[in-house]
Amino acid sequence: MVVLGPDSLQFPAGRWRAAWIWPHRSTDWDGPTRRRTAAFVHTFSIDALPAHAPARLAAIGRATWYVNGHEVGRGPVRNNPQRMVWDDADIAPYLHRGPNHIAVLATCDVDETAWFMPLPDATDLRNGAIAWEANLGDAWVVSDDTWKATVLNGWSADPNLGLLKRGGEHADCRSLPDDWTVDANATASWPMARRRRANSFGNSGRSVPPSFPVGPNRGRPTTRPIPTPTRLNPVAPNSFTAGRIVVGTMVIDVEGPAGARAAVSGAEQLRPDGMPQNEAYDSSFTVVTDGTRRRIESVDLFGVHGVTVQCDEGVTVHAVEIHERLHPVAQPTTFECSDATLNRIFEIGRRTVSICSLDSYVDCPSREQRAWTGDSVVHQMVDLTTNHDWSLAAWHPVLAASPRADGMLPMAVAGEIEYTDVSIVPDWALHWIRSVHNLYRYVGDADALRPLVQVAEGVLRWFEQYCNADGLPTDVPGWVLIDWSSVYSDGANSTIAGLWGRALLDFAELAEWLGDAGRAEWARARHRALAAGFEKLWDPRRRLYVDSLVGDAQLPMASQHGQAAAIVGRLAPPDRWDRLVEVMLDEPNLVHAAFANATGPSEPGSGTELGGVYLFTGHPDPWWDTDRQIVRAQPFYRYVVHDALAEAGHAHAISRQLLDWTALLDRCPTSFGETWYGGTTCHGWSSTPTRDLVQHVLGVQPATPGFTRVRVAPNLGHLDWAEANVPSPAGDIRVRVDAGALHIDSPVPIDVAWQGRTIALPAGTHQL
Repeated sequence: MVVLGPDSLQFPAGRWRAAWIWPHRSTDWDGPTRRRTAAFVHTFSIDALPAHAPARLAAIGRATWYVNGHEVGRGPVRNNPQRMVWDDADIAPYLHRGPNHIAVLATCDVDETAWFMPLPDATDLRNGAIAWEANLGDAWVVSDDTWKATVLNGWSADPNLGLLKRGGEHADCRSLPDDWTVDANATASWPMARRRRANSFGNSGRSVPPSFPVGPNRGRPTTRPIPTPTRLNPVAPNSFTAGRIVVGTMVIDVEGPAGARAAVSGAEQLRPDGMPQNEAYDSSFTVVTDGTRRRIESVDLFGVHGVTVQCDEGVTVHAVEIHERLHPVAQPTTFECSDATLNRIFEIGRRTVSICSLDSYVDCPSREQRAWTGDSVVHQMVDLTTNHDWSLAAWHPVLAASPRADGMLPMAVAGEIEYTDVSIVPDWALHWIRSVHNLYRYVGDADALRPLVQVAEGVLRWFEQYCNADGLPTDVPGWVLIDWSSVYSDGANSTIAGLWGRALLDFAELAEWLGDAGRAEWARARHRALAAGFEKLWDPRRRLYVDSLVGDAQLPMASQHGQAAAIVGRLAPPDRWDRLVEVMLDEPNLVHAAFANATGPSEPGSGTELGGVYLFTGHPDPWWDTDRQIVRAQPFYRYVVHDALAEAGHAHAISRQLLDWTALLDRCPTSFGETWYGGTTCHGWSSTPTRDLVQHVLGVQPATPGFTRVRVAPNLGHLDWAEANVPSPAGDIRVRVDAGALHIDSPVPIDVAWQGRTIALPAGTHQL
């Protein structure tokens, strides 16, 4: 069965009983740091052990909590003031008769980061706060001013270093006793905590959650990861590697004289000789020793392939571990076919999404760990087709549904580029609408979707203000990214228009499903006007759509992006679809072009595919033959290209298209990189083939909202056979195509499209 969310612990009705608390000193942390760190302890006694003891923790920031030395929670998950959550756990297995010891390590960033959006200055919670409570049956244990709390100046993080560099975490072992999570005597001298109030513009607010401006809050929306220790193996006296990219908290086993340092720098890539290759964007964990041997674990998550250690004299690093903390892959699906390369591509795509699935979908585990609004649509689709745990697939679109006042979504969520004075990626918001449509198709929860559809309407209406007299979005502001290819977005852009067209149709379908005929008709009317205006982007001589229309003049540049968008957006007449497919698959005339390399094609190892410099300098002139050649899509946008092939009746071509991903395997054999030849070596948005092998090649996808019926339409292409088990809310759907035979075992009714026939079958086992 599919998991749509974690099992929710039951708390007695009513408000929180716990108070927000924090150390007394809350504003005068020492030194330049973006992070305030505090530790809390509390001891209580019980005479009888309860069968269950639900406990929950709310935190302004992040927190790790322990019961009698056992880590039982690490959270909450990524959120923002509009989407606050708590973490919960049943602590009964960790309780003892007699004294019990609670310990919490909490952090609060003082400025915006990729993970955290600070609260307004007006609230007393701005500098950090936690609230913890547990129900022991006849009694409650709650956080209040009887708890002890202390400031940890020695546990800090670098100030915000910008978009592409997370910086480092610093832990001074001298600031924290080794046994503080288990021994109340170790913290006997700590001062008492202070109750905090959620003040609002000088007025005294409440001290218990939910409180202004936090709330209403909710329980953990995603399944809790189970830490998996991975020991990095030494390859030199100062270097360790894992053999693949691993993601989680870093644990360092270190000893040395008091005040000495050991700095462990993560590396996403390895050199040809197997040694870690440190890049400017890699982050680090620095530990100051206290004269003893300690195992110290980071708060931050690190994505590393290897690490390099630099130590002061007298310091020994005995071991480095990563405790992987990934979103679970529950009962992973199986896919296998006659092409061994595609089998490998399927598994690596799933692994890539897995290590980019932390407390939200993130772009990459090393460079940023930022939850971008649009590129997560690929992560979501891979989870929906290959993972029985859909809790993150359902949560991430909700987290991203935090629009600005004008209705547009931020580039990324829960961090610094959620602010209104930062640029936007307008096409990202259109991909987000596709992720909402995915939830409609796979999950079919009307109550959950209704508020998301309202946000989607705001996004669609935002584009209206930029439409010209022909109904085409024109000179759309912000960062029109598309992907890292050289897609020209001057004037009216065919890709933006096509994605907006698809989003309008998605919205209309959602509105009709929710019974809102008026909004559905508005969207369809907008789409009709857009389709009429889109004709101006058609070049009748070359029989393709150009990228840009400036005034009434077509620019000559064209791309796979524009042709695919014209199909999925239903803006191109169906009698042109075969020609557009021909253009997209014309391999000799496809070029690798990126704005970062304005003088020629991007080549393997050139590092010239990532480029946003045109934001400041303008688009460079194209170097390729624009009359004959078109620009190839990067891995992210290929999901749209493949959707277009399927929409146009050419799904049989997709299996060979997926072999393009061997270029990514040549660069990194264990995960898919950001672009064909450059960027990070692990980027979830490049995992499209894993979805495609299930959805397009084997042809398994929902036929009705909520997956109450399944559509099976195999298009094997060059394959001799293929089989998979596919998750659905009703249970696994098993499909095999082999030697002209189709085998289906489904718990829901089936619509089959195969060998020119369309057949409706009941749930059960069938062979055709």
